[in-house]
Amino acid sequence: MIDVRFYENRDLDSVNTILEEEFKVSKSNFNNSSIKEIVALDNGKVCGYLLLTKVLNPILNKYYYLVDYVCVSSSYRGRGVGKKLLSFAEEIALRDDAIYLQLTCSSFRVAAHKLYESCGFIKRDSDIFRKVLKWF
Repeated sequence: MIDVRFYENRDLDSVNTILEEEFKVSKSNFNNSSIKEIVALDNGKVCGYLLLTKVLNPILNKYYYLVDYVCVSSSYRGRGVGKKLLSFAEEIALRDDAIYLQLTCSSFRVAAHKLYESCGFIKRDSDIFRKVLKWF
């Protein structure tokens, strides 16, 4: 059975294994009140990760959440882990009276697109532009 909870510092190595597998990045532990990290577990083993950032829309004076780094260990894909992570994120956003969840996804991640659409996300007709100021 898959459980979902907030990230704990002891999850770092397991989360980094999943992040490396999917995005070729790793993270360190940090503390930021605008960011919430979520993990999915199977019998105590971390099998998924999601990062939420709370953002203020200053025009509407309302908050929304950016969803980033939705990733599931390859051996757990297709088993509902991503849906559970996104559902937990939605619960958090609703409790915080956020007006929406927003995410971006590369065009080649077709399976991820299907997941997001099945969870009620609507693909917008827009392009994302980025100007890199500093390479990390």
